[in-house]
Amino acid sequence: MKAAVVPAVGSSWQIKDVPQPQLGPGQVLVKMQASGICYTDVHQTLGHIPGPFPRILGHEPVGEIVAVAPDVTTRKVGDRVGSAWIQATCGRCEWCQRGRKMFCPYMKGTGGDAQGGHAEYMPTNADASYLIPDKVSYEQAAPIFCAGYTVYSGILSTSNSTKSMVDSIQGLRPDGRLVTMGADAEPLAISLMDLIAKRIQIIGSQQNGPEYLYEALDYVALGKVKSIVETYPLAEAAKAYQRVAEGKARFRAVLTM
Repeated sequence: MKAAVVPAVGSSWQIKDVPQPQLGPGQVLVKMQASGICYTDVHQTLGHIPGPFPRILGHEPVGEIVAVAPDVTTRKVGDRVGSAWIQATCGRCEWCQRGRKMFCPYMKGTGGDAQGGHAEYMPTNADASYLIPDKVSYEQAAPIFCAGYTVYSGILSTSNSTKSMVDSIQGLRPDGRLVTMGADAEPLAISLMDLIAKRIQIIGSQQNGPEYLYEALDYVALGKVKSIVETYPLAEAAKAYQRVAEGKARFRAVLTM
């Protein structure tokens, strides 16, 4: 199969022929139809987020199931699905037992420890896949699996610029709060005087429980939300990546297969 491969830290994305993945227990094979490019892909490419190389990124993957492992009963061939950031967790730690898998110290992420969606096919754990409403196109669904899902979980700052976050803090009223979910490699420096005198709060937020993803997709299906995307064929993945890295994409770049 063809895939957008990042060979090494800081390298350009390359379209390569790679072996088609084989299914393991509890997995389904998805023929990719679209895969959103998140700015996290830039952080991963530049090595800001640790991970193995070479790697196939993409944690906004959507497509159609074409094969299921023998032990999978909750999904079937032909299902339209997507997969969110959390691909697998240990199931044994405090956070897994509390039902808050996003905090599991052994969590494996889609496009991180597990293969991502910037490819023609992607294996995913069946319990990490989510059904897409029939009324939602693949191009519309892809950004919901990270961007839409994440912003639906808070009041918020979605900028990936530390400077913009600092500017936002200056605009907070007393007792105001900044919920930040955009990531930057630069540390966030704030004035302790502002923090204390204005009693402001800075809260980190990421994807919440799967009920938030269900509701976000349902909003799209009902026509209440429309993802603004620009699409590129998989063969132009490197071009799409550059537009995202340079801040030129408006608003979400999505690869189509």
